[in-house]
Amino acid sequence: MLGRLLLGLVLGGAGGVVAFLIQEPLIDHQKALFDPAAAVQQTVWLSIILGACYGFSLGMVDSLTRGLPGQALRKGAVAVLIGLPGATIALFMGNFVYGTLSSLLGNQMGTGAPPTPLGFLTDILPRTIGWTLLGTGIGAAVGAVTGSAKRWWHSVIGGMIGGALGGIAFEIFTIIFAPLYLAMSGGERVEVGAPGRAVGFPVLGASIGFFIALVQEALKAAWVRVILGRNEGKEYPVDKPVCIIGRDEYADIPLFGDMHIAPQHARIVRQQNRHLLEDLGSPAGTLLNGQPVQQAWLKDGDLIQIGSMRLQFFEKATRSLVREAMERIEQPSSRPPLPDYLCPYCGERKDPVTGQCACSVLPGASAPAAIASGAPSTALPSSTGIAVQPVTGTVPTRLVVLSGAKAGAVFLLQGDVLTIGREPGRDVQIDFDPTVSRRHARLKRQDGQWVLIDEGSRNGSFVNGQPVQQRAIQVGDVLRFGNTEMRVE
Repeated sequence: MLGRLLLGLVLGGAGGVVAFLIQEPLIDHQKALFDPAAAVQQTVWLSIILGACYGFSLGMVDSLTRGLPGQALRKGAVAVLIGLPGATIALFMGNFVYGTLSSLLGNQMGTGAPPTPLGFLTDILPRTIGWTLLGTGIGAAVGAVTGSAKRWWHSVIGGMIGGALGGIAFEIFTIIFAPLYLAMSGGERVEVGAPGRAVGFPVLGASIGFFIALVQEALKAAWVRVILGRNEGKEYPVDKPVCIIGRDEYADIPLFGDMHIAPQHARIVRQQNRHLLEDLGSPAGTLLNGQPVQQAWLKDGDLIQIGSMRLQFFEKATRSLVREAMERIEQPSSRPPLPDYLCPYCGERKDPVTGQCACSVLPGASAPAAIASGAPSTALPSSTGIAVQPVTGTVPTRLVVLSGAKAGAVFLLQGDVLTIGREPGRDVQIDFDPTVSRRHARLKRQDGQWVLIDEGSRNGSFVNGQPVQQRAIQVGDVLRFGNTEMRVE
């Protein structure tokens, strides 16, 4: 988001600076004060310059944020063609509204009269409305090249806000420097708008670019974020009826760097207020939350794998539903809560007097039979509310995943070091949990025991619910990395 805001701000402001530098020596603004024909000619030339400069600079923003410089140049050129008539219509309308309101309010500043406090108040309202219309035309031209009706409306709204701010900046700097111009002219009527244009044009472009990005961010309903692969962290809006995912620069969600990804690999189809993921017959297929799919409904937080790239889908419409479901469901329905008289680790009945079971370690005894024999455990995640009591007396030999996308997976504790994280090559790869860091933690064998060491992960490493930087683990401990829990056995 921040990159798009800054890019719109910088490119829009640069377009305004270039527009000012081009038009100021070419257009005789002084002559336009007295000659209606010259005023019309001035408006036409100014429309061409503003439409070209703002259209090209702001038309590139959308493609540049997607990492497509070649496409950005082409879209900038298209925005110029659309921006020329758009800016012309908007500028003529703005001038008409400005002149009409100025006459109704008795404003004389627009005709070169000396500025007064009352004149400033009666001039700033029509000026702001006129520039708002200009910004609306520019925003509409920029939004047209995105190919999305939603983004077009976002661009129009951003253009309106940017136009209003540009008009206010123009008026303020004009009123500040007008006395100096009038003093230099000996009191004659003189055009005093150069300082206002020098500031107003860059402010207009920068504000339009900034607020288009801000409005798009605030009003977006669905989007995907790259969580693993090239351009990791980049977000793409899902705001068209059909969004194509693939290795094509014209794809709505372009994914590069993996030849297994087809040019048109999959698509996301909007149907009413929901989104449907469809594989387009790609050889490598499409995975949703680790499972191959041909067609499946998407919900907020879903993980999509296209080749080696992993995306996370976000949707405001289903976000609250997903959150409520996660809060309501503490454990899979296929695994009902165990009664108090059964051990949460081995599933055997506890002794009613001592509370011991098959996996209890008695003083001087060897490893628990259930664990030593490799019998499967039915332990529940710590989220079930059952207190986790570490079992001592044996060396850990494996990790069993209790929750998350890899629930049920087993990782053997072998060698001297086991690395844990989301990136490929980790010994314990938790690749479908975006809350796990690429290099999250490691387990190291020290003095006959295993020690968990956090590697500066964003969300931390936990042992039995407690955050740790470095801690020895033992049988029965429950480790948590992001949203994934594992039991030490």
